[in-house]
Amino acid sequence: MTLSDARKRANLKYLKNNPNKRRTYQYRSNAKTFIKKHATIDDLNELEKLIHIRREELSKQ
Repeated sequence: MTLSDARKRANLKYLKNNPNKRRTYQYRSNAKTFIKKHATIDDLNELEKLIHIRREELSKQ
């Protein structure tokens, strides 16, 4: 199914007007893919530590 020209323009406009959301979605998608398909036990342990540190930082705000 191809997108109409109007939908393509709307998508481009949204991406142009929301670069931070786009970046966040890409980072989240990359993280999920890495965890699900490529991470080793050591990678997961390191990520758990980083997540714990980040949660503490956010809870102090």
